[in-house]
Amino acid sequence: MSEPNNSNQLESLQQRLGNIAKHQLISYCMALGDQLGLFDALAAIGSEEHPAKPKEVADKADCKERYVKEWLGMMACADVIEVTEDEKFFIKPENKEVVIASAAQMSMIMSVTEPYKKLVDVYKKNGPLGLPYSDFTTFYNKLSKVHEPFDKIHLIRDVIPLIAVQERLEAGGLRILDVGCGNGSHMSLMAEKYPKCQFIGIDIAEAAIQEAKSRRNESTGAAFDNLEFQVMDASQMNSSWIDSFDLVLIFDACHDQMRPDLCLREIHRVLKSDGRFAMLEIKGTSSIYKDKQMFGQAAITPYSLSVLHCLPIASNSEDALGLGTAWGQVRAESMLREAGFSKVDIVETPFFPLNVLYISYK
Repeated sequence: MSEPNNSNQLESLQQRLGNIAKHQLISYCMALGDQLGLFDALAAIGSEEHPAKPKEVADKADCKERYVKEWLGMMACADVIEVTEDEKFFIKPENKEVVIASAAQMSMIMSVTEPYKKLVDVYKKNGPLGLPYSDFTTFYNKLSKVHEPFDKIHLIRDVIPLIAVQERLEAGGLRILDVGCGNGSHMSLMAEKYPKCQFIGIDIAEAAIQEAKSRRNESTGAAFDNLEFQVMDASQMNSSWIDSFDLVLIFDACHDQMRPDLCLREIHRVLKSDGRFAMLEIKGTSSIYKDKQMFGQAAITPYSLSVLHCLPIASNSEDALGLGTAWGQVRAESMLREAGFSKVDIVETPFFPLNVLYISYK
């Protein structure tokens, strides 16, 4: 009786894997459309009442008509966009925002595979320990493009109230440190909102800090006088920073540290005795089995990003801990307490469903 069941299971697996391959092809083509501005072009000139010809889309995006027609055909066959009988195209108005945002996300995912050949060698026993940040030349910019719209909506409105420092920030006089600040998006939003406070962002990536230093106040266009950025290793911060900061933030960056334990100890050192440390991290249980049971398909994203980026980045030294994206709550709580924090509150972030917020106190 088991043979028919086995046959059905095998057929189901083959179908599922076949669908994965098709979806991968769709993802690549959507990423191409994002990079070339084809979705934006189609959204701008095509509608259900006046669908666009391939030449019109091509001209709008400054691309070759024949290539664009083929791309439009692929997107239509994948049910991402609409096609008419006379081969004109449009995106349904209710779908435009989702399609364009999803294409940007797929472009970001594709960019993380840039050092793929090097990654293959990293996984081999006699290969390199990991990968440097410099191997991901476009990933971080595309990641910011995906995240920044959400940060603008949720950082001030939702995250800051959870940390319970809103009134003190508004009153002013606080010093805030962002560890692993990237291109400075979080700090610039906060520096503009709370002009009476001082903000410092640090990151080990020189290119990210260079971009961060070019940020301007969106309201005035002027340079910030309450915000600075420095290239710095989070495991070896400025030795003069002792009990220096009222609030320390690290958003989705602790698991990328080669020595997150040293990073957390440094954060504890530079935090004032009555200060708070807020760490936004990927939600997880510290167990692959439990992650699969609890999160289902949602667990695919953090584990995939860990395979392709976060684990290789976090393993690139002889003494690296190599946490990976899905290090989870059990390990995170343990490391926070080992770093010296006496109290750790774990707060859900429904606006960031893949994340959880750890608020720690000395």
